[in-house]
Amino acid sequence: MNFEEVQPFLRLGSILQWLVIALVFLAGFLQIAKFLLDKKVDTMREEIARTKVAEYEKKISDLQAKAAERVEKRQVVIEREKDRKIPEEMALQLKGDLLKYSGSTVRFACDKGDKEALAFAEQLKGLFEESGWTVKGVSQAVHAKPVKEVVLILNHEDQKLKANMLFSALMSLNIKSSARLNKNQEEDLGILVGQRE
Repeated sequence: MNFEEVQPFLRLGSILQWLVIALVFLAGFLQIAKFLLDKKVDTMREEIARTKVAEYEKKISDLQAKAAERVEKRQVVIEREKDRKIPEEMALQLKGDLLKYSGSTVRFACDKGDKEALAFAEQLKGLFEESGWTVKGVSQAVHAKPVKEVVLILNHEDQKLKANMLFSALMSLNIKSSARLNKNQEEDLGILVGQRE
């Protein structure tokens, strides 16, 4: 083999060598570009994740604030629901029933310092007065054990009809009540308004 025959192979080898060198540089460049792109993608992912986390935290904070507001509003509603009051339409019916016993006497009492019980006793007192009953005030006293219901006290068994009428009205309002007899009591009825449950 002479030099002239080998020369095209040498040229081809030289071209291939340059081609390999170019490919190695291209591979290096592509590796660097991939590294930079991966870093950029990671940075963008972290930024997106931070943005999403911030959005979720804000949503959670807003939902917590709304939930707290709703709980607070519900608590106010529950407190209002606990206040015992006779609705207007029932008050009219109760007055009509009380008028049948006009001239009877009644005394009210409640635990000292219980504003809700006092307000309910005052409402009842007004209904009895408007129905012609003789009402002997609302006295407040400290009881040995807290009274947890409305206690109807009769001075004689003949007062059962009056007590039953009141018992039915209180029961329709979901107010727990009981009755007892005290023959030493001057008034026909005594009504002890206990704490709300």
